[in-house]
Amino acid sequence: MKRNKVKIVKFLEIEDLKELEKPLYERAKNALEKEDLTIADKIALRDFIVVNIVYAGALRISEACNLELKDLDLEHKQIYVFNGKGGDRIVPLPDSTIELIKKWLEIRPKWKGNFYVFTNIKGTTRPGKARPVNPKYFNQLFEKLADETGIKLRDGSKPHPHTLRHSRAMELYDNIGDLQLIQTLLGHKNIATTQIYAEVRHEKVAEMQNTITGGLMNL
Repeated sequence: MKRNKVKIVKFLEIEDLKELEKPLYERAKNALEKEDLTIADKIALRDFIVVNIVYAGALRISEACNLELKDLDLEHKQIYVFNGKGGDRIVPLPDSTIELIKKWLEIRPKWKGNFYVFTNIKGTTRPGKARPVNPKYFNQLFEKLADETGIKLRDGSKPHPHTLRHSRAMELYDNIGDLQLIQTLLGHKNIATTQIYAEVRHEKVAEMQNTITGGLMNL
């Protein structure tokens, strides 16, 4: 009889996640303290804010990179994700992330025809044709962050942008334990996909087994 292979979610605990992002945070913080921003400063801010949005909204990196100005609803503190892998959805964001987006909008490149929130800072492929920042750029960035900080996943592999999505889902599960709410945020069509986050926390199963023992008879 063939057994189904159990999928183990690759995520980072909060402290490891903060350590991984620390170099990004420091570079972005230093950039904000300057009056005149260089290209490197703008890149530092963009990278930190993209990572912040991906984590806060549990987005796929491609969803964040392809955000357009029309997808932002800052008044209601949410963004619209269109053509995502799980379909279209509305993603609420915390106040701190909304404030970061506002900061970015003040300094983002405002080339003619640029309707993307996050673009390449240095220029366009051809006049009048803006392009969003490439998700592959963040794959490379996470490689560098992993090398710089020494942070690794449980299986010894390096974190990648999708690690943010898994890590956020785990943080939410640990705090609220409501898989249906998490399913809505992630845009999963099937609750079974979201169930993997509950299965990761074996200590919750152990705690349940330790505390719910009404039917047991002991000597």
